[in-house]
Amino acid sequence: MRAPELGLGRLREQFDAVLLDMDGTLLDDHGQVTPRTHRAVRQLADAGLMVVLCTGRSPQGVSEVHDDLGLETPIVAYNGSWIGPAGGEPERLIDLAPERVHDLAPVEARADFGFRHEATTKWTVASEHADHPSVAAWYSNVRFAEGWHEMPLHGLLRMTLFFDLPVAFDGEVPPHESAWSVLSAEAAAQLRRETFPLSLFRPYRHSRLHMLEIQAASRGKAEALVWLAERHGVPAERAIAIGDHVNDLPMLEAAGLAIAMGNAVAAAKAHADLVLASNDEDGIAQWVEQGAPLPTDGAAGERA
Repeated sequence: MRAPELGLGRLREQFDAVLLDMDGTLLDDHGQVTPRTHRAVRQLADAGLMVVLCTGRSPQGVSEVHDDLGLETPIVAYNGSWIGPAGGEPERLIDLAPERVHDLAPVEARADFGFRHEATTKWTVASEHADHPSVAAWYSNVRFAEGWHEMPLHGLLRMTLFFDLPVAFDGEVPPHESAWSVLSAEAAAQLRRETFPLSLFRPYRHSRLHMLEIQAASRGKAEALVWLAERHGVPAERAIAIGDHVNDLPMLEAAGLAIAMGNAVAAAKAHADLVLASNDEDGIAQWVEQGAPLPTDGAAGERA
């Protein structure tokens, strides 16, 4: 028997599930699952581990990769706000209340452009910003409304607002932070937000745009661990979480084994028990091929 099979057998004795982030983790910098990583994910699933894709994408944005990997597990989309079978109805849903959408109207008004996300449809209103058409094309299933009065209020999973950061910034308050500050403390407490530069994504490496993603208050991707315990009887300590960015922190902090990619942000690495090679170096595949070593084996990334 080969070393990887021995290692995966031992891994299965200690863990029942793997929560696997997509962008920057499972996918390479071209947004693809390499054949080597594909093979490694199949090995994890064939070893009896419940492999669950856990992403900030919409359910529709996960389905092609999910199907290509041959997974039969539910998916965790919208950073834990939508959990359910691919192509089916959600088992767990945390949406934005209409009153929160009303609260966010002045924040939305300050953005260069934005999108309101239903489960599968993204709604937007045409703007004069030069990057708006390309971002709309980058998303899937986008619909343009004639005006803000036609934008949906109910059943929203997320609002994504885009702010153009001036070239000469000089340390002033960023536009997205300034916009967020108009919210009352009461309204802000009932929302979850994450901000990051659009340049994280390969097609927009030179973009000045920053994204402000807003969802209902929740545990973020750690909702996946709550769902695993409630629906499948898998306690958090028997789950592995693998990620690379700040939206992965909730699940990395809560899982029994936290794994960060070599390309991960510093905060993700700080919460990791193991740090693998980068996504562009097939880090997950390297780990599986080495027999899935654990921190107790003295593997790289062990916490002090």
